[in-house]
Amino acid sequence: MTKKLSKVIFYLILIVSLFSIVIMKIFGFSYEYKLYKDNKNAIKEEYLEKQKLNLKIEVDKAISLIEYNYNKKEEFLNKSLKQKTYEGYNLALNLYNKYKHTKSKKQILELINSALSGIQFYDGYGYYFLIDFDGKVVFHGLNNKYNNSYKLKNYKDQNGKLILNEILEVAKKQKEGFVNWKFISPVSKKEEDKKGYIKVLEPFNMVLISSDYTSRIEKQLQKEAIDRIKNLSMFEDGYIFLLNYDGKVLADRYREDSEGKNYKTIKSIYEKSILNQIVQRLKNKNEDFLTYKWYKNKSKEKIEKLTYIKKFEKWNWIIGTGVYLDKMNALIEKQKEVLKTKTLYKLGYSLIVFFILFAFIIILTRKIFKDLDSSFLLFLDFFKHANTNNETINTDKINFLEFKELAIQANKMIKTKIQNEKELETKNKEVLINLSLLNEYKKAVDVSAIVSKTDPKGIITFANEKFCKISGYSRQELLGSKHNLVKHPDTKKEVYKDLWKTILDKRVWKGVLKNRAKNGNAYYVKSTIVPILDVDGKIKEFIAIRYDISDLISQEKRIRLQTTDILTGLSNRQKLLEDLDSYEHLILSVFNIQRFKEVNEYYGFEVGDKLLIEVAKLLNNMIHHKYLNLYKLQGDEFAILLTSNDMNLQEFKTLCQKIIDDVRRYEFNIDNNKIEVDFIAGISSERNYFINAEMAKNHAKIENKEIIVFDENRGIKNNLIENITWTKKLKNAIEDDRLVVFAQPIISNKNDKIEKYECLVRMIDTNGNVISPFHFLHVAKKAKLYNKLTQIMINKSFKYFSDKDEEFSINFTIEDILNKQTVQLLEDNLSKYKSISQRVILEIVEEEGIENYQEISDFIEKMKSLGCKIAIDDFGTGYSNFEYLMKLNVDIVKIDGSMIRYINQDLNAKIVTELIVSFTKKLNIKTVAEYVHSKEIHEIIKDMGIDYSQGFYLGEPEHIE
Repeated sequence: MTKKLSKVIFYLILIVSLFSIVIMKIFGFSYEYKLYKDNKNAIKEEYLEKQKLNLKIEVDKAISLIEYNYNKKEEFLNKSLKQKTYEGYNLALNLYNKYKHTKSKKQILELINSALSGIQFYDGYGYYFLIDFDGKVVFHGLNNKYNNSYKLKNYKDQNGKLILNEILEVAKKQKEGFVNWKFISPVSKKEEDKKGYIKVLEPFNMVLISSDYTSRIEKQLQKEAIDRIKNLSMFEDGYIFLLNYDGKVLADRYREDSEGKNYKTIKSIYEKSILNQIVQRLKNKNEDFLTYKWYKNKSKEKIEKLTYIKKFEKWNWIIGTGVYLDKMNALIEKQKEVLKTKTLYKLGYSLIVFFILFAFIIILTRKIFKDLDSSFLLFLDFFKHANTNNETINTDKINFLEFKELAIQANKMIKTKIQNEKELETKNKEVLINLSLLNEYKKAVDVSAIVSKTDPKGIITFANEKFCKISGYSRQELLGSKHNLVKHPDTKKEVYKDLWKTILDKRVWKGVLKNRAKNGNAYYVKSTIVPILDVDGKIKEFIAIRYDISDLISQEKRIRLQTTDILTGLSNRQKLLEDLDSYEHLILSVFNIQRFKEVNEYYGFEVGDKLLIEVAKLLNNMIHHKYLNLYKLQGDEFAILLTSNDMNLQEFKTLCQKIIDDVRRYEFNIDNNKIEVDFIAGISSERNYFINAEMAKNHAKIENKEIIVFDENRGIKNNLIENITWTKKLKNAIEDDRLVVFAQPIISNKNDKIEKYECLVRMIDTNGNVISPFHFLHVAKKAKLYNKLTQIMINKSFKYFSDKDEEFSINFTIEDILNKQTVQLLEDNLSKYKSISQRVILEIVEEEGIENYQEISDFIEKMKSLGCKIAIDDFGTGYSNFEYLMKLNVDIVKIDGSMIRYINQDLNAKIVTELIVSFTKKLNIKTVAEYVHSKEIHEIIKDMGIDYSQGFYLGEPEHIE
């Protein structure tokens, strides 16, 4: 049977109202009785709360008094110690001034020792002692076993602190001051906290100290505090009592016989239990109230007592006071009659009010019934038509605030519905457009890149056409397989281990991979692998986008294979190094043309180059043995390598001597200039052939001999002496600040203006001459001073360019990058000169192959995040590698001077340089040509598109202040 809701509400209100009046009549009497009991308890609680507040105030007063005494400790101790130190200092100074003209310092020091070492104060806790700045104890006022010894120099207190270190540190910086440490107490024979005041005794450059143990001061102040608390007066015969955490009674005005005793030793079992209860209450609390019966004043009657106790943790004390509750019961009885009369009056008044309220409820319910009925009908009509006509409710017809708010929300719902319908229509159009664009993007990626997807286990779920084409596998062969299908055996396991670790950590992996196609051919791809996450942040799949860089790798290999000397056409140093790694049981000789520098200086570089060509031809004609290989090394050096056992060491030496003799007798005619050539040579048949042969050659030059066979004992002493001499010169130059910065300008090829400088190190010797780094850099590395040179360059370069506008570069070797102190100094300077970071270029010098790729990469990324630019120096020779440029995020490549110097004559040099320029432009890397020594060279490199030029033609390095 269906009923109208408004009528149900009307009758429900009437029934509830009648029921409520009846219930209230029934419970009225019980309520009033309860009120009476509650009021009785309230009076008791109010009294107790008031007393608790009073007790807290009294205890806090006592604690304030104790705190005052405690805080006096530091002030009292500081003042006393300073006074004692000054007394000892003045006594020592007076003795010095009195005898300084008649006695030696040693004699005066003995007088001071005699005068001060016997002085003790603070009940034997305090004494003087004197130390020098080396940690030697001159005298010790407490224990003479320390006199004239270093026994305390390495003494550590129980905290591990070297006590003399801090004393001497304060003495050096401040001349006088306070110092804290721990030391053995003369009373307890244990280490205790100690404080001292030190002052430097200037005539002797020694430190005088007086000290005291803080425990002594605390005991003195505790006694004062106890005496003052015992004399405190409180309300209603109250008093303060004190115990320590162990239960020892420190103060009790009415139980003086218990003072100084532990509660466990008190004869009264009742008193012992109460004191035990007090101690146990504060085991895990800072404060508490407790109630018990206790003797009032000195009477024998036990009266209920409320006591407040609180910890004073600094001294491990329990402080308490209490109030007797005999007055509270009398007060409660007095209030009992008053409360009874009030209760009867309230009961009659309540009955009258309830009858009036019931009549009012009937009238009000009828009015509410009509308004509810009207509102229900209005909402019923609204919901019937809400989905069809989108009409809103007229809120003016609604009287109830809740219904009006409901109507407002319903109207907002209609408006939102209309707006959502419009937005949905718009978004449907946008989705169709975006879906079309997404398909176009997918087409673009598929056309330009090798794309594949895998599930979280690495199983291929998608492969585009370019992947199929480059790998040689069909899509059916790829799908369901893993990527190790195209894995090349040359790729190290560590690469894949790092790859999987990165992507499983939900990070993007980037790198170059060598893969193998179905037909066995290798190809290289620059890969980016991205983890795709679902809404819960879990890996759903991986997508890999790759680009074929096989051509770039091939070009890099072509450069690496440039093993021919551009001037003579002979195999070069790179080829020699490769051959030394390829054979065993070798014999190597290195030849050097003596005084070749004079040929260049007198006849010019052109004649010098022609002479080298003719010497190369002559040597080539002299060598007829099939296992003898001729090489042209750097500058004016040649090398001959024997790669078989057909000739022993003595025969090889004889051959080299014959070559030296034949070349000396040969007359070279260069541009109508007759030039003689004298060789010196070094020979090695032991491992490290090249280094040993070079060493033997250098010894030959030093000993003025034509040829020397390497012997590990020959010339070592002289070489060491030379290294030691240069090491000493370098250390003196560092100490005397004679290492200076020379800056060479770098010119923009767009506007021929100076935009950068390269900072170069030079040494100024004691005669003011400028020394090239050629003479001391190798010594700096052997003597572990190289990082110090770099640090000097950082400090001076940053300071000079801090207020300039141009960019400047500093050379950084791999050793510098791996040196934490050097990197930290660089970061500190970047922080100190905040505006300079955008103008700093760090030139990474490649002296050997880079093995620490991760550390170098991390360094580069960190420096770039601070605003610095990164350059690769001397690129194009030695260990230069295109792979570096792909792995390391660099901004500038400096093309080596050996490539630029003959670029107007040597086609190979030009081809390699053009290849470098083309490669770097694709990677958006700027280029700098080094060793630009003529206008012709400058014009050629500008036409090739190189961005910057550097060389003597454009500007020599100059000293910067």
